[in-house]
Amino acid sequence: MGTLMQDIRFAIRMLMKEPGFTAVAVLTLALGIGANTAIFSVVNTVLLAPLAYKDPGRLVMIWGNIPQEGSEVSPVSPAVFVTWKAENHVFEEMAASSDDLDTITSGGDEPEMVVGYDFSADYFHVIGTTPELGRTFLPEEDRPGGPHVAVLSDKIWRRRFNADSGIIGKTIQLGNSPYTVVGVMPPNFRYPDKVEIWTPLALPASASSDWKNRYLRVLARLKPDVTLAQAQAQMSALAERIAHEHPDTNSGEGVILKPIHQEIAGDIRTPLLVLFGAVGFVLLISCVNVANLLLARAAAREREIAVRTALGAGRLRLLRQMLTESLLLSLAGGAAGLLLAYSCTGFLLSLFPNNIANLSIPTVETIPVDARVLVFTIAATLLTGLIFGLVPALRSSGLDVNQTLKESGRLPMAGSRERRFRSALVVAEIALSFVLLIGAGLLIRSFSRLGRGDLGFRPENVLALEAFPSPAKYPANEPERLRAYVERSVENLRAIPGVDSAGAINFLPLTGFWGQQEFTIEGRPAPPKGQEPKADNRVVTPDYFKTMAIPLQRGRAFTSADGPNSPHVAIISALLARRLWNGEDPVGRRLNLGDTEKPDWTEIVGVVGDVHSFGVEKDLHDDLYRPFAQVYFPIVAFTVRAKGDPAGIIAAAKSAIWTVNPEQPFYKIISMDALAAESIALRRVSMLLLAVFSNIALLLAAIGIYGVLSYAVVQRTHEIGIRAALGAQRRDVLRLVLGDGMRLALIGVGLGITASLALTRLLVSLLYGVAATDPLTFAGVAALATCTTLAACYIPARRAMRVDPMTALRYE
Repeated sequence: MGTLMQDIRFAIRMLMKEPGFTAVAVLTLALGIGANTAIFSVVNTVLLAPLAYKDPGRLVMIWGNIPQEGSEVSPVSPAVFVTWKAENHVFEEMAASSDDLDTITSGGDEPEMVVGYDFSADYFHVIGTTPELGRTFLPEEDRPGGPHVAVLSDKIWRRRFNADSGIIGKTIQLGNSPYTVVGVMPPNFRYPDKVEIWTPLALPASASSDWKNRYLRVLARLKPDVTLAQAQAQMSALAERIAHEHPDTNSGEGVILKPIHQEIAGDIRTPLLVLFGAVGFVLLISCVNVANLLLARAAAREREIAVRTALGAGRLRLLRQMLTESLLLSLAGGAAGLLLAYSCTGFLLSLFPNNIANLSIPTVETIPVDARVLVFTIAATLLTGLIFGLVPALRSSGLDVNQTLKESGRLPMAGSRERRFRSALVVAEIALSFVLLIGAGLLIRSFSRLGRGDLGFRPENVLALEAFPSPAKYPANEPERLRAYVERSVENLRAIPGVDSAGAINFLPLTGFWGQQEFTIEGRPAPPKGQEPKADNRVVTPDYFKTMAIPLQRGRAFTSADGPNSPHVAIISALLARRLWNGEDPVGRRLNLGDTEKPDWTEIVGVVGDVHSFGVEKDLHDDLYRPFAQVYFPIVAFTVRAKGDPAGIIAAAKSAIWTVNPEQPFYKIISMDALAAESIALRRVSMLLLAVFSNIALLLAAIGIYGVLSYAVVQRTHEIGIRAALGAQRRDVLRLVLGDGMRLALIGVGLGITASLALTRLLVSLLYGVAATDPLTFAGVAALATCTTLAACYIPARRAMRVDPMTALRYE
């Protein structure tokens, strides 16, 4: 320990003697370690944080899979769930749930729309989480006609009920019904994400024979001796049998099992792992840079090392001393990097796409720098110190003492092996930074195309207000009440000063809400049961198309004459027209939206442009539009086109709707511009962070090239003087130094291109309209890397041009 303390004190003195070298090395390491720590803190929060469930490694979500409908995963019907639960042999327990939206009027100052979930009574038991207060559901409560009970999330308990410890047993108002609070869940329980109230599922007795309606989400716990692959195999066989026995409703329906961790991470898993790999490259470049600095420093300390060796210091002793200095540098860089990462967590949290409706992304409210992050930072710091310090330490401790001492006062001359090694390090820096720049370039081009993509409507100046009218207040058996509410609200919105037009739709584009409508076509043979054509079910008011600027291509739009007692009419999207009529005019054709026993003949009166309702990068869906006046649908999104900024009419718009129903809460109020921006927020964040990291990498690579060439110019000063004395011109010296630098750059770019062709395939899922091997991006990044290298080479080259021959010939 005494020797170790001596090494540490000596290392500190040596580093303090060279403050410029120390500052550059620490800053370089801080950038690399800080970037890694910052991204790891996000990875830790989203992907690695322990779940508030019992043995979460055995929890899986079980989804239906219907490829013919373009659905990777989908809920399942009650009959499928009942069959799975009764006949599987791979799960200990299985439970079902269904999503819901509730209007809560108890607590708080005004009604609030909250995301709720209906859980079967055993769902909480399958998850394995106990409530913070009270209990969860009893079997007798999970039955039709059972008591109205609810379990609250910790968040809503604190927000609306001020963390009332006596809440258990009290009654709250959900919609038009009273519910008794029986439990409050712990703060870390968020399943599904964003859910604030749980109520019993209460499946009816007829559910076991309902094979058609898919609305259940299934969670199960694997038996201890069963693997995910074994469970998938048995469930797939069971799904195949169900599809065979019920071809009318379940033909082609498969099953997909997803571990709960993967389900919760959702769509952000791949971008996070890509970014984590990118910052790993930045750390490698930092290590290479500091290793180059230490090699140059080791060359300048050759006589010191030789003297210490001559005085009896062994190679192991010298190696330990050099590694101590490296570890001190890395610890200083790690501490600075940790501070940098901590200061960046707020920025990263502001970038985190918490509100994207079209994607499955967990809500992140804090990004803590916890014990796991600290352990990661310490491990990265120590590993970094060993990586960049080992080669210089080995080089210094293995000097030829006699040869070094014979050099007298001359500057140490690096051998060809060392020069090649340092050049190889620079080449590696350039190659690594090139890979990052390619990734950033591809994402930038992809994001640019997404931003310019045609959504099929014009989002600018449009305000949207999503509402879910209570079925109790607007029952299905009295559709005129909902119709009057929608019509009067639209009239009031249209009367607001500064409003061009107003309309309404059931499923607003880019929100993730959707549903389908089956139909048959008059004059064509009826397809087999279960194989009827389908289209997204959209219900609109007459001015909706005008408000959203969706072009009418054929026929006419809806009018006030298309009322409840008029013949039923529909407008279809251009994609549906092309798919079903292949160039023929569908206007005037009739669809049966009912069945053979109770037909609902609906005439097509128009064709409108296609709308990318799920984002520009997603495939188009077939759309079938019908008038609100003819279809009861208790989901409404009001749309208002303003003459200017729609933010200025939010208060007036809310007041206009509350004039009709003062108790109506809003689920979301947002401009369509903001909603469009949200739909590509994940790509924007990925592009931004990768661009930042790649530019840091390029800067570090440029610093590395500059350092190598500057050191080479110093070592070749005597040689340059001789060349100048023999007649070499300044341009010859410039060409000599620039040639060395550009040679390294071209080799690095070549290796970077090769590596990029392999690694950019990992970005395919994040790209839109751009190939992973896009030649324009590769050419642009190659030019940028070459120009940056040229700039880094020019300063040492300019210094070499100014070498005075007489001074250089005396240079020692």
